[in-house]
Amino acid sequence: MTSTNRNTSLITLTIAVILWFMPTFRETLDYPVFFLLFGYTLFFWIAQASSWNTFTGFSGYFSFGQGAFFGAGVYAVAVLAVKRDWPLLLTFLVGGIVAAAIGLIIGVVVFRLRELRGEIFALMTLAVAFVMASIARVSPTIDGGQGAPVNNVPLPDFLGDFPTMIFRLGLIVATLAVIAAQWVQRSRLGWGLFSIRDDEDVAETLGVPTFRYKITALLITAFIAGLSGAIHSLQIGYVTIEDVFSIRVPLFVILMSILGGTKHWMGPVVGAIVVVTLNDRLNRAGFQEISDFITGGLLILMIVAVKEGLYLRMRTRPARTAIGFVAGLAIGLALGALDESLITLLAYGLGIAVLAVMLPLSWFARGRSAEAEAKVASHG
Repeated sequence: MTSTNRNTSLITLTIAVILWFMPTFRETLDYPVFFLLFGYTLFFWIAQASSWNTFTGFSGYFSFGQGAFFGAGVYAVAVLAVKRDWPLLLTFLVGGIVAAAIGLIIGVVVFRLRELRGEIFALMTLAVAFVMASIARVSPTIDGGQGAPVNNVPLPDFLGDFPTMIFRLGLIVATLAVIAAQWVQRSRLGWGLFSIRDDEDVAETLGVPTFRYKITALLITAFIAGLSGAIHSLQIGYVTIEDVFSIRVPLFVILMSILGGTKHWMGPVVGAIVVVTLNDRLNRAGFQEISDFITGGLLILMIVAVKEGLYLRMRTRPARTAIGFVAGLAIGLALGALDESLITLLAYGLGIAVLAVMLPLSWFARGRSAEAEAKVASHG
């Protein structure tokens, strides 16, 4: 691990340690328990988006397999903890391992066949989730079409009450996902994946072990997605095939990663923060029916106006980002957002900051050149 990687990981761990103690001071700071549940939701999507991007964003192999890996983790808890009385924490680990095993099978079959690339690979990974849903539906051992209640599973006492437990478990997995993405991006594995994304045939000619690198990245993605799904089963409460194996999880993960930017580990983190915050506030404001429509519209605008993703655009325009965020906070305060929640105020800040970086550069003072931005995008 390089010194840059080490320093970045230490910063990530430091932030995680600070957040770990957030539930401890809930009564002292007198903030609502909803903050912990919102924090968990944020951690869940950061873990899912970061893990997806570790394989797809870095290698260029577009995958819809996140739903299958997530579902494997969810049903590991539903079957083992609920029906077999296994210790809860052990079922989390099993969920990650089962998901990784599914990823290994997909990789061994698909990566050996050079014809299965591009759209064919994406469709095959999407089909895996449908196959798993069918197996779960006809198997009484797994589901049998009846669903499974997970809200009655005994919880370990040392993890505290449910909001504290789910917050900290989500934080652990999100931290693991982000540090894994940091390590991959700066390692030989990462550079190999980038070369595969650029031109796999040339990479093989230059001696890059493409098969091994793709398998390794896919295993990391699958394990973290399954581990995160296993923990999320507790938040779901009642597991059903329709909810678990729906297209919602992979689509939201793709949305967050593309929105934030797939060429840097920080992209999915930024994308998850923006999407989760804005979506949560839209839902609480009574716009549940159109929140997905608004979020999808934002993605379309991003693809057209900010192809490199929010993170790299913000990184190359720090002044504009800061001014937009502060202006958003000021607007939120003027409209009484703080009376509702700090999260509402954050949504104003993020929303205006996103709009600010999406505006044409000519509207502002001259910034970095296109060549400089391309250099940042390629080297992270």
